[in-house]
Amino acid sequence: MKRLIYMLPFLLLPLFVIAQQASMATTDPDQAFLEARKMAFDGSYEESRTILQAILEKYPEYSDVRNLLAKTYSWEGEYEKARSHFNRITTYDKTNLEVWVADIKNELYDGKEIVAFSKVNTALVHLPKEQELVNLKEKINKRLIRLSEPEQETNVAKGSRANENSTFQHALGLISGIDVFDQVYDTQYFVGAEYRYKLKFTQLIPRITYANRFSMTGLQFELDAYPKLSKTGYLYMNYGYSDSPIFPNHRAGLEVFDMLSKTMEFSVGGRYIDFRESKVMILTGSLGLYKGNYYFSARPYITPRSENPTGYAGSLMVRKYGKTGDHFIGLTAGMGVAPESQQLFAGDTLLSEAILYVESQQILLDFQFTGKKTANLYRANVGITRQEFVSLPGEFFFAFSAGLQYFSRF
Repeated sequence: MKRLIYMLPFLLLPLFVIAQQASMATTDPDQAFLEARKMAFDGSYEESRTILQAILEKYPEYSDVRNLLAKTYSWEGEYEKARSHFNRITTYDKTNLEVWVADIKNELYDGKEIVAFSKVNTALVHLPKEQELVNLKEKINKRLIRLSEPEQETNVAKGSRANENSTFQHALGLISGIDVFDQVYDTQYFVGAEYRYKLKFTQLIPRITYANRFSMTGLQFELDAYPKLSKTGYLYMNYGYSDSPIFPNHRAGLEVFDMLSKTMEFSVGGRYIDFRESKVMILTGSLGLYKGNYYFSARPYITPRSENPTGYAGSLMVRKYGKTGDHFIGLTAGMGVAPESQQLFAGDTLLSEAILYVESQQILLDFQFTGKKTANLYRANVGITRQEFVSLPGEFFFAFSAGLQYFSRF
């Protein structure tokens, strides 16, 4: 007990000093401010604020005092309290550079770049020649660009995949294409129609295609679906049927897509093709990267066979997007036959799985845009293919292709 009594004056000494300094606030506010400033820089924020608040009770428009008070809150992460004091100063002291800089940095610490950008513009109205503010504005502008890119890329990713219809719920489309060969084969063409219906959790796309190949005609019926699995993940599902020999009898596809990050998309899945005389399972997937307005994608096709070597094909694609996911120009380079994008034929007339194992190279240029009314969507492509004859290994032919698509969205 005696020890406590002896120690009491030493325990109360700091409180006595603070009280004395707080009383000094009314008699000598400048000296009190210097004492509070030293405490703040030493990390004694609470003690400093006691003195600063005492000064402000007597001198509420003492800008340096309120600025330091706001800074102590900002340094401790209490950005809203700091903001209220900074805002109060800038209502009556609009040319105080130190306050504007501290206020703007407080917004940046709080992750409010747009607010900081607005404040730096306001500060430059009152202090147009201050280089520190100009540099701050440039820094904030670069930060806003960096922050907006992942969001923009994600939106583009969604726009270019399962949600191509954007805000439109319905779309009616006409599709067409032609292939012209430099030898042996006659010109081939196809026309078709599809309807896109966007629901809350999926998108359905029934499609019918009419083709003329090898002096024969035929129809293929297909259904695509893109059910959502999560905010960033979805499925691609496809089934097609035809009783014509120029199309596979049955075809199906299943693939899972998901965003690994705000700029990277990954997928894995497979395709099944029934050629009547044989059936083929093809493994595929993709890795896509969104960088600014660009999209890069790599896609392999692997066709395993128990009695013969495994077949390999693949493609690399790059797209540059415009103002939305509806506007892009793209280039695709491929090796091997990709069953989703090329005509399947062997010999002179009939289809065969052998086409999946011949040597082939392709280049395709793709262009999509909207009309004056954004509801109208147009897409065009041109390409060239160098492909080996199935029946003549080592001998090649060239095919020149072109296609047009039109969609009316509502």
